[in-house]
Formats: sequence, structure tokens, C-alpha cells
Amino acid sequence: RFPFSPDVRIRRLPVGNVVRTFVANTLRVWRPFQFLAAIDEERPDILHFNGASLWYALLLPILTRRYPVIVTIHDVNPHPGSRAWDQEVARRLFLRYADAVIVHGEWARKQLGASQPCYVIPHGDYSFYAGIGGDAVAEEDAVLFFGRIEPYKGLQYLLKAMPLVWAASPSTRLIVAGDGSLAPYGDLLDDERIEVVNRFIDDAEVPVLFSRARLVILPYIEGTQTGVIPIAYAFKKPVVVTDVGAIPEVVEEGATGWIVPPRDPGELARGILKSLQNEPLRTTMGAAAYEKMTRELSWGPISDRTIAAYREVVERFG
Repeated sequence: RFPFSPDVRIRRLPVGNVVRTFVANTLRVWRPFQFLAAIDEERPDILHFNGASLWYALLLPILTRRYPVIVTIHDVNPHPGSRAWDQEVARRLFLRYADAVIVHGEWARKQLGASQPCYVIPHGDYSFYAGIGGDAVAEEDAVLFFGRIEPYKGLQYLLKAMPLVWAASPSTRLIVAGDGSLAPYGDLLDDERIEVVNRFIDDAEVPVLFSRARLVILPYIEGTQTGVIPIAYAFKKPVVVTDVGAIPEVVEEGATGWIVPPRDPGELARGILKSLQNEPLRTTMGAAAYEKMTRELSWGPISDRTIAAYREVVERFG
């Protein structure tokens, strides 16, 4: 899925990040020792944890005596409706033991209030999706909601906004693509102009879905940051997002997308229509979104900033 440099060595160790596999792997008492031995064998200059997993967090008192530790915290607060206790325990342990933290936005840095150094490094692009082969797919009069369906993503507000969109643009379709329960949305989905792909979306399907859409909609009611925006930018698609968390920090109002208040179907519909009803503007915004991705969200600049953070942490540790 992700192209690694030949210099990257991959060691696969089963640890588990949900309660069932977490408990199973912890009861296999040799697993923590395997994990620690694998790290010692590599003799790293620094340990970077990409997320605050409880299994890793419980090993921090041992690890931080041997190595400097930096952690990327993607969500500074548990999402509404999520199983939060283990995430909160892991977050607290990492904030206690880690030498430094990386977050994906200035809002997240302020919200987290970490006592140790906190580096703001944006979420990287997913432009590799645009390189997945396949037949060319024509753009349609459609908008896309993409990703796992969770309560915090505010799908109900997009579904309530669509009748307002249809009043001005009756042929526009809504594509809802992602796994998760649709039970809370009931009759809101009962329109032939809504296409639902309610399952896990394979990598090969991502280019098709984004190529078909004219806009990508993120009606979130809560969140820190999201990888959906970099995917949209990779396909030159403007976005309509809500003003929550650090999400607006990667959207330039009127240039790469529109920022609207959360939980407001009327404003969401207006944001959608501002692009759907102005094709030259939408095309210009799509080009600006792609340029922003290559300038600010590509992995070259992000890796430079990450390596600079590593060096500072290692210097302070040693």
C-alpha cells in the first residue's frame, strides 16, 4: 500500500489495538519481551509511536529509560460514541512518559496542553491513491462523503442539507462510501439520488469514488484532523468542511474549499452550492487544492520537519 524506501526495515509483531487482541497478546507473556528484544536488536536513536496504543503505553516505563520517545497523537479527545477508556489511559501515559509529542494542527497543540515539547506537523498527503492504475473514470454531478461512518462525522447533517441542495441542483447525487452502521439515519437515506456503499472501501476503489465526485464533504461535529482532505486534494477536488478541531487549518476559505459551522444543514448546503453552481470557480479551487497538497502536505517537507524534531529530542535526551 505504501511505498517504503529500500533503507526501511519492517518488523511485524502482533500486539493488538482493540480490547480482544490487546488482552490476548498481553496474556501471551512472551510477546512484550519479543517486542522489547526487537527494539534492542535495532538499537534505534529514537522511538516514534504513531498513535497512543495502550499496549505500547504500558511498556513506556521500561522504554523511556533506554531510548528517547516521541509520539504522534492524532485525536487529542476521544470521538463521541467511541470506546474511550483505553484511549484516554494510553494518552495519559504517553503524555507522562514521552519526551515529545507531534500533533497535526495548532488547535490540537493548544487543546492538548502537553508539558513536553509539542511539534505541529500536518497530516501527510495520500497522493499514492491517484497513482493506482485502472480505467479513467468520468466526473459526475455528485458529491462524496467518504470514510468510516461514525457519529462524530455528522452524516445526518449532510443528509438534511441535501434537500436544500436539490432545490437548486436537482440532478446532484450524494455518494456515501464507508463501513459503519446506517441505522441512525433511517429515512434520511430514502432518496434515489443517494448512493450508499456501506462496506470497507478497498484501495483500488478510492480513485473511482473521488474521480466521480465534484466535491468532497466533511460535515464533522467533532474531530482533530482527517486524512480525507489530503485524498480529496490529490484528486483536485475542493472540500466543504465544518469548523471543528484543526480541520480548517488545512482548508483555505474560498481557495481550496469552504468552511461552515457544524450542525447547520443550511450553511452546509450553501457551501456545497457555491461550488456546484460555479464551475470555473470549482475547477480553480481544485487546482489550488492540488497545489496546496504538493506545497504543504507532501512527504518531503513533512519528513524534514519530523527529522528536525527527532534531532532535537535526541539531543535533549543524550
